[in-house]
Amino acid sequence: MSYHWSLYLCVFLALWAMLTGGVFKAFSEFVMRGLAQAEPVSGIAAMQGINRTVLRTEFVFAILALGAITPGFALYAYFALDGTAAVLIVAAAAVYLPSALFMTILGNVPMNNRLERVDPASAEAAEYWAHYVSRWTALNHFRTLGCIVTGTLYALAALELGAATGRVG
Repeated sequence: MSYHWSLYLCVFLALWAMLTGGVFKAFSEFVMRGLAQAEPVSGIAAMQGINRTVLRTEFVFAILALGAITPGFALYAYFALDGTAAVLIVAAAAVYLPSALFMTILGNVPMNNRLERVDPASAEAAEYWAHYVSRWTALNHFRTLGCIVTGTLYALAALELGAATGRVG
């Protein structure tokens, strides 16, 4: 992969990470707040529906594919690129994996799975819902920040690569 292709991939990954972060941010900013304002039975039922629906969307693919591409690109950058761009690309993977991919798999998804198993009308569900909304949203803030930082690192790497290739100047 030449510097030119690395530049284009950085731009693509910057946009991809930022768009993913934007979806996370929307959930943190207003979706979860709106669901929390509903009666627990309604909020739970709505979130269960959202969680079932998201599994059949490109969004899940985006999270997982970015998690597969970033470490591979980081390895490439480490061995094939020089200077600041390589460091930024490796840093992007080091940020994305724990903050977005692993947080999703180890944090938000288990909470979603537990929420799926409750009867929205039960007392147990109402008790869990208060915890769920608070904790899930806090984890989601972390995912949002991770995607924004990842996207920023890729954008900075693209600028570096652009300068090295004479495309930015």
